[in-house]
Amino acid sequence: MPEIIHWESVMEQEKIKSLQDNLSDRNKELHCLYAIDEVLNDFDSDSLIVFNKIIDLIPVGFRHSEICKAKLQINEEAFISENYKVTELTISSKIIIENREIGELSVVYVKPIKTINRIFSEEEVTLLNTIAFKISNYINHRNLRITINELKGKKSAKKNIEVETVNSNLILWLKSLNLTEKEIEQFTKIQIKFKKGETMCKQGSITSFIMLIGEGLSKNYLEGNQERGYNFSIVKPFDFIGLSSLYSSTTYYFSGAALTPCSVYIIENSVFKKAIANNAEFAQEILKWYCYTNERHLKRLSCIANKQALGRIAEILLYLKDNIFESNTINSYITRKDIAELAAMSTESAVRILSDLKKDKIISTNSNNDIEIIEEKLLRAISFAG
Repeated sequence: MPEIIHWESVMEQEKIKSLQDNLSDRNKELHCLYAIDEVLNDFDSDSLIVFNKIIDLIPVGFRHSEICKAKLQINEEAFISENYKVTELTISSKIIIENREIGELSVVYVKPIKTINRIFSEEEVTLLNTIAFKISNYINHRNLRITINELKGKKSAKKNIEVETVNSNLILWLKSLNLTEKEIEQFTKIQIKFKKGETMCKQGSITSFIMLIGEGLSKNYLEGNQERGYNFSIVKPFDFIGLSSLYSSTTYYFSGAALTPCSVYIIENSVFKKAIANNAEFAQEILKWYCYTNERHLKRLSCIANKQALGRIAEILLYLKDNIFESNTINSYITRKDIAELAAMSTESAVRILSDLKKDKIISTNSNNDIEIIEEKLLRAISFAG
C-alpha cells in the first residue's frame, strides 16, 4: 500500500524549522552584539587590543561563522581575521566620526556558499551597520576621554592656577542649586569648547559624564531615518545635558549639537552622584529640574499630538521667543530645519508656513535671515486655536 504523504503536516514542519532557524540566527546576532558591547565598554585597555577582540567576535554573529572573516580599517591601520582574503561574498559599512569617513568594517565569506537566498540577510547587514556605528561611538568617546584627561593634566600641572576663569554668573547659578564651594570646583574643573555644528553627544554612544553648558546654545534631538529627526530641546547656558542616563542606561538616548560656539563643563557621573548623595538640598534642586524638564517635554508632545501644522509652528516660534531668546527676534542660527524638527514636520512644510506668516505680516525676516515676531497676539491666538 503506497505511503500517504500529508502535505499539510510536511509544510507545517518546514515552517517550524524555518522559525527555529530564524530564532537561532537572531540569537547568534544578539550574543555577538552583547559580547561586542562588553569589549567596547573597556576604555582602560589599548584600542589595538579592543579592535582585535572585535574582529574575533564579529564572525560569531553570522550564519556561516566557520568561513566568515572580518576586517576593520581605521585610517592607516588594519585589523584582520586570520586567513582573511578578499572575495566577492562581502559586505561593508563605513566608520564615520564627526561626519567624516575614517575607515570601513568588512565581512567576507572565504568559501563559496550554495543558497537560493541572499548571501547576507537583511538582519546581517543591519548587524554589521550596528557594529560599525558602535565602533564609531567608541572612537568618539575615547577621543573625548583623551581630551578630558589632557585637560586634567593641565590643571594638575598648573596646580591652583585656573586654565580659564569660570563665568561668575555660572558660579552664582551653581550656588543657587545649594552646591558647596568644593562641589562647584569639582563641577567646573574640566572645560571643553565646541565649535558651531560640532556634535556634543551621540545617540547610542557610551557616556560616563554629565555636561553643563556654560556659554552658547545647543540642541538635543532624536535621530531618525532619512536624515529626519525630532529636535526636542534647545539648551541654554546653565543647564545640564545627559542627566537621563545618570542612573539608568550607560548610553545617550539622544544626540546633541552646538548651534553656536559652546563652552561645556564635563562632570564625571561619580562626582555628580556623590553630590546628590551628600547634599540633600542639591538633590532637591535636581528633582525640581527633572520635574520642570518633564513638564516642558510633555507640553511639547501635547502640541505635536493635538495641533495642526500652523499651530505647531506658531507654538515653536513662541517657545523660542519666550524661553530661548526672551525677545521678539529669533536669531538665524536657529535654522528653518531646526524649527521644522522642533515642530515635527518636514523642512519644506515649515518653510511654506513661515512664508505664509510673513505674507500675512505676522512675522518678518531681515537680511541676516532672523525672524521677527510682529503680531504676537495673533500668533498666540493661532497657537491656542491649534
